[in-house]
Amino acid sequence: MEINHSSQYIEKKQHGDAMLPFVIYGTAMPFLYDSYPLHCHEEMEIVFVDCGKCRYTIANEDVDLVAGDILVMMPWTLHSFHLTEHDGYFLSNALLASLNMINHSTVDICSSKYFLPILNGGCSNYCLIRCTSKHYMEFRNLMSELLDTYFLKEDFFEIKIKYLLNLLFYMLLKYEYIEIYNDTPTKKDADSVRSVIDYISENYKNHITLEKLSELVHLSETCLSRIFRSITGMSCIDYVIEFRLSKALDMLRSSDISVIEIAYETGFNNISYFNRTFKKHFNVTPTEYRKKVGSNAPDKS
Repeated sequence: MEINHSSQYIEKKQHGDAMLPFVIYGTAMPFLYDSYPLHCHEEMEIVFVDCGKCRYTIANEDVDLVAGDILVMMPWTLHSFHLTEHDGYFLSNALLASLNMINHSTVDICSSKYFLPILNGGCSNYCLIRCTSKHYMEFRNLMSELLDTYFLKEDFFEIKIKYLLNLLFYMLLKYEYIEIYNDTPTKKDADSVRSVIDYISENYKNHITLEKLSELVHLSETCLSRIFRSITGMSCIDYVIEFRLSKALDMLRSSDISVIEIAYETGFNNISYFNRTFKKHFNVTPTEYRKKVGSNAPDKS
């Protein structure tokens, strides 16, 4: 997977192309990298674990993946991941698919009843299918068929990919791995949340309050809080913290700037609070993390 640690929280990279918005990336940790910062994208993502262990943080919830697991994340779901063991490894395939492939522009019962609510954040953020889960082999066989179809690219493979993605959603709904909510957020709600995310990605170094964010999208603080949580699974302020921490991870890994400077550069105006928050999220202090990733830069904190 191509990594751009300096990118904003919402990925700007196009996955696949306009004609076939579907792509599969190989993830190999620590061979390519040992963590990936907080991000989201308009595509749904399916992680099919080959071997090893990894911890995903999805909408402020930690999920440990092991060999054989199938993780399905809906569009715009906030997530990051990292190795949890010092000498650990993790190999997987990540399938990214735009719902435009199966949600046709013509409004029909499938679009209005299922895909539009999913696109607007009106369903569970993710589901995890483990080897011990009911119907696991059906999902595993489908994943294997998707991988073979994509890499072999035999005649008419594009049609088969669309068929298999539709089948995946049918199985997820039929077996109740995802749930469509009755109080689905509207497109306007989703646009408000994306405006807030854009604002935070550009102003995370500054003081950010819920009052400021609500004024930005012309909503009450209570209304914005409810909409933001319903779509992302976390509060606005929790998201700000997660975003700042992802920036701090990048700077610790790629620069020799001191921990104190990094804290202030990422919007943490109190070094003690930065250290406590960092350790709470990653089980190591910033200095310990820098040593773990092999930086030889002196720490001036």
